Amino acid sequence: MNFDSLKYFELLDADEQTDEASLKAKYHEKAKFWHPDHNTSPNALETFQQLSKAYDILKNPKQKHIYRLLSIIYTQNDFPSMERLNTYKSAKGIETPYLRVFSMQKVQKGKIITENLIGTYDDALTFLRNNTVKNFLQVIFIPKFYKTLKNNINALTNNSAENLKVLVHNAAAFYDEDKLSEAYLSALQALEYASPAQKTVIQNFMALLPSVPYAPQKFESKKLRQIQLKPIITFLIWLAVILGISAVFFAGRFFVTGKNEKINYYQTVQFSSGDVMADDMVANKIFNIPVDKSSVKTLYHLTSSQNVMYGPSNQFDVLRQVPKQQTVRITGYTPDKIWMRIMLDDGQTGFVQSKYLKKGIGNAIPEKSQLINHE
Repeated sequence: MNFDSLKYFELLDADEQTDEASLKAKYHEKAKFWHPDHNTSPNALETFQQLSKAYDILKNPKQKHIYRLLSIIYTQNDFPSMERLNTYKSAKGIETPYLRVFSMQKVQKGKIITENLIGTYDDALTFLRNNTVKNFLQVIFIPKFYKTLKNNINALTNNSAENLKVLVHNAAAFYDEDKLSEAYLSALQALEYASPAQKTVIQNFMALLPSVPYAPQKFESKKLRQIQLKPIITFLIWLAVILGISAVFFAGRFFVTGKNEKINYYQTVQFSSGDVMADDMVANKIFNIPVDKSSVKTLYHLTSSQNVMYGPSNQFDVLRQVPKQQTVRITGYTPDKIWMRIMLDDGQTGFVQSKYLKKGIGNAIPEKSQLINHE
């Protein structure tokens, strides 16, 4: 296939393999014929000027290759000026060979708007995260959201012509600026979207350049699709969780207890004097956490100095006072998680309110501490 958008090769009766001497001879012959001084045709001047322009481009090896490359993506009507080729840049204005085109849709004031996003993989991630969520929140359960979702999923792989245009254009523009590595990478990625005839032109162009010893950036279309589905999946998960919790709550309230009762996680003993005291039977109602002294996952520290109680209530006796930043290990908790059972350095356990505990190691753990293994 002859890619010759501005008819430069046709005007000079030449092709890509025509050598410099032959090209010069063809130009002089045709220029002499079309010179307006002796050719009276109405289009003589225009044809003579086109011949001169064609010769200026094709006699320059670099310009000839750029022209040939651009001819596979542009027609005569939209062919860019070769005097200065500007590269396509990312959505953030960065010049990079790693670009793609995404024809994305979003819902705006009840209407579906289509935007062509030219950007990097990260630009695509940002666009999809922001607009998928906006579309979802704006038109939940309305067919327009699902229409944009379907379009945006397909748009990740259905932009072959647009991707070819951006990548080939940038390959030519980088080459014009002597940025040979960027030109090579852009051309290499363009091969994915090119027809067999277009591939031949691109590969001939790449043969002029030093190869790049690293692979082009991969666009993981699977991950981009997952990002668009994430808001729906998250919503459905939360909906299922809320419905599940509600079902358990109402079932427990109306079919088990019959009334709204606060969990009484410790028993009491009433003395003849009328005093009431918590009983040690509380231990039977504590949720245990297995002690793994090789793990740091259950290590916490106190955010302020606290009294460690024998049981999960201020009615119990004080086991000891523990200073701020003391490192402890969680070994259990009450059903309402207000109180945590903690292990101290000497292996003793007691209770402290969870609001005074923070995950992670505070003060350094002594070498003889029972909290961790010392090997």
